[in-house]
Amino acid sequence: MSFDPLYINPGELRHTVTIQAPDTADPDAYGQSTTNWKSLLTTRAKIESTDSASYKDSFAQNAIAAQSTDLITIRWPGASIVVAPGQRVIFGDNLYLIQSVDNVLHRNRKVRLATMMVDENSN
Repeated sequence: MSFDPLYINPGELRHTVTIQAPDTADPDAYGQSTTNWKSLLTTRAKIESTDSASYKDSFAQNAIAAQSTDLITIRWPGASIVVAPGQRVIFGDNLYLIQSVDNVLHRNRKVRLATMMVDENSN
Protein backbone atom coordinates (compact mmCIF):
# COMPACT_ATOMS: atom_id res chain seq x y z
CA MET A 1 0.00 0.00 0.00
CA SER A 2 1.47 3.37 -0.98
CA PHE A 3 1.39 6.41 1.26
CA ASP A 4 -0.56 9.44 0.00
CA PRO A 5 1.12 12.62 1.39
CA LEU A 6 -2.12 14.57 0.86
CA TYR A 7 -4.24 12.24 2.98
CA ILE A 8 -5.47 13.62 6.31
CA ASN A 9 -6.94 11.20 8.80
CA PRO A 10 -10.00 13.14 10.02
CA GLY A 11 -9.71 11.51 13.46
CA GLU A 12 -6.33 13.20 13.97
CA LEU A 13 -7.81 16.71 13.56
CA ARG A 14 -8.79 16.84 17.23
CA HIS A 15 -7.59 20.33 18.18
CA THR A 16 -9.62 23.47 17.51
CA VAL A 17 -7.21 26.30 16.64
CA THR A 18 -7.51 29.94 15.61
CA ILE A 19 -5.04 31.47 13.17
CA GLN A 20 -4.46 35.19 13.59
CA ALA A 21 -2.61 37.80 11.51
CA PRO A 22 -1.05 41.02 12.78
CA ASP A 23 -3.08 44.13 12.09
CA THR A 24 -0.85 47.13 12.69
CA ALA A 25 -2.96 50.03 13.90
CA ASP A 26 -2.24 53.73 13.66
CA PRO A 27 0.30 55.09 16.15
CA ASP A 28 -1.03 55.82 19.61
CA ALA A 29 -0.85 59.22 21.33
CA TYR A 30 2.84 58.64 22.09
CA GLY A 31 3.74 57.81 18.48
CA GLN A 32 4.16 54.10 19.18
CA SER A 33 2.64 51.71 16.68
CA THR A 34 0.47 49.06 18.23
CA THR A 35 -0.19 45.59 16.90
CA ASN A 36 -3.62 44.11 17.16
CA TRP A 37 -4.37 40.59 16.01
CA LYS A 38 -7.28 39.75 13.73
CA SER A 39 -8.63 36.24 13.46
CA LEU A 40 -8.38 34.75 9.98
CA LEU A 41 -9.63 31.25 10.55
CA THR A 42 -10.87 28.87 13.21
CA THR A 43 -10.42 25.26 12.15
CA ARG A 44 -9.62 21.73 13.29
CA ALA A 45 -5.94 20.77 13.41
CA LYS A 46 -3.43 18.12 14.34
CA ILE A 47 -0.67 19.35 16.69
CA GLU A 48 2.45 17.23 17.08
CA SER A 49 6.04 17.57 18.22
CA THR A 50 8.77 18.37 15.69
CA ASP A 51 10.31 14.99 16.51
CA SER A 52 7.84 13.38 14.08
CA ALA A 53 8.87 11.98 10.70
CA SER A 54 6.36 14.17 8.83
CA TYR A 55 8.09 17.28 10.20
CA LYS A 56 11.45 16.09 8.96
CA ASP A 57 9.97 15.33 5.53
CA SER A 58 8.50 18.82 5.14
CA PHE A 59 11.00 21.16 6.77
CA ALA A 60 14.35 19.38 7.03
CA GLN A 61 16.14 21.92 4.78
CA ASN A 62 14.49 25.04 6.26
CA ALA A 63 16.82 26.81 8.71
CA ILE A 64 14.07 29.01 10.20
CA ALA A 65 11.80 26.04 10.77
CA ALA A 66 14.65 24.27 12.58
CA GLN A 67 13.80 26.42 15.63
CA SER A 68 10.23 25.13 15.64
CA THR A 69 8.79 23.17 18.53
CA ASP A 70 5.51 21.93 17.05
CA LEU A 71 4.01 20.96 13.70
CA ILE A 72 0.38 21.92 13.09
CA THR A 73 -1.47 20.30 10.20
CA ILE A 74 -4.71 21.77 8.81
CA ARG A 75 -6.80 21.37 5.70
CA TRP A 76 -6.12 24.03 3.05
CA PRO A 77 -8.30 27.01 4.07
CA GLY A 78 -9.05 28.26 0.54
CA ALA A 79 -7.59 30.92 -1.72
CA SER A 80 -9.19 33.80 0.20
CA ILE A 81 -7.21 33.03 3.38
CA VAL A 82 -3.43 33.37 3.28
CA VAL A 83 -1.54 31.65 6.09
CA ALA A 84 2.02 32.99 6.32
CA PRO A 85 5.07 33.12 8.60
CA GLY A 86 4.74 35.80 11.28
CA GLN A 87 1.13 34.95 11.99
CA ARG A 88 0.15 33.04 15.09
CA VAL A 89 -1.94 30.05 16.13
CA ILE A 90 -3.94 29.93 19.34
CA PHE A 91 -4.88 26.60 20.89
CA GLY A 92 -6.46 26.94 24.31
CA ASP A 93 -3.91 28.75 26.49
CA ASN A 94 -1.08 27.95 24.07
CA LEU A 95 0.28 30.48 21.61
CA TYR A 96 2.38 29.44 18.62
CA LEU A 97 4.29 31.69 16.20
CA ILE A 98 4.25 30.40 12.62
CA GLN A 99 7.83 29.95 11.39
CA SER A 100 7.19 28.30 8.03
CA VAL A 101 4.24 27.14 5.91
CA ASP A 102 4.19 24.05 3.65
CA ASN A 103 1.30 23.70 1.20
CA VAL A 104 1.97 19.99 0.67
CA LEU A 105 2.90 19.34 -2.96
CA HIS A 106 1.27 22.72 -3.80
CA ARG A 107 -2.01 20.85 -4.23
CA ASN A 108 -4.15 23.06 -1.96
CA ARG A 109 -5.39 20.20 0.20
CA LYS A 110 -3.12 19.93 3.22
CA VAL A 111 -1.08 22.66 4.95
CA ARG A 112 1.66 22.09 7.52
CA LEU A 113 2.76 24.89 9.83
CA ALA A 114 6.14 24.74 11.55
CA THR A 115 5.55 26.71 14.76
CA MET A 116 7.32 27.79 17.91
CA MET A 117 5.43 27.93 21.18
CA VAL A 118 5.80 31.35 22.79
CA ASP A 119 4.76 33.03 26.00
CA GLU A 120 1.79 35.32 25.24
CA ASN A 121 3.30 38.04 27.43
CA SER A 122 6.39 38.23 25.20
CA ASN A 123 4.46 39.82 22.29
